[in-house]
Amino acid sequence: MTKKQYWYEALMGGTIVGVVSVAFSIVLQLLGGNAQDAAEPSFLVKAINFVSVFVTIVLLFGYTRRFAAQHSLEEGFSVGRAVGFVVSMMLFAGVISGVYSAVMANFFIKEEILQSVDAVMAQMQDLYSADQFDSLYSTMQKAVVNPIYLTISSVISNCFTGVIVGLLVGLLTRRRPDIFADVRNNEGDSTNIQQ
Repeated sequence: MTKKQYWYEALMGGTIVGVVSVAFSIVLQLLGGNAQDAAEPSFLVKAINFVSVFVTIVLLFGYTRRFAAQHSLEEGFSVGRAVGFVVSMMLFAGVISGVYSAVMANFFIKEEILQSVDAVMAQMQDLYSADQFDSLYSTMQKAVVNPIYLTISSVISNCFTGVIVGLLVGLLTRRRPDIFADVRNNEGDSTNIQQ
């Protein structure tokens, strides 16, 4: 398998995982599942979160299993290779999620985000001097709506998630190398030649 094929497979899997993740986020946003004032999320919001996690893991497992099937019996497919592939997919999913977060934070829910920063900073006001607090406050207000910051943080968090999920997926998709595969292939070739 070439690097181009590897990254193409990771791109395709990561794009699907990212789009599905964004779709679930939109549904949760419409249901008010991200509301800061809700003390306890509703059962429906909890169920959608659970389904979102489950579907993401199933998609990652399916794409990794498909990728593992492309490797020969002689090579096998290790847990480390599976983790690397899942992290590669999550890299692309993180870019899609980050762009979605940046669009939402700058065009749709900017006021709610800035209000939550105000609430957090009000609690931290006594911990810093006036100059430090003003500097921290302005930095926080800029950072929570900065598209580059949101995209990079989404990519990093998705990659960490990919490591954890990748370990589980890797244990389910690993395949030990068949050390006798070459011998069997040669015997099969000689049998075909004799016939």
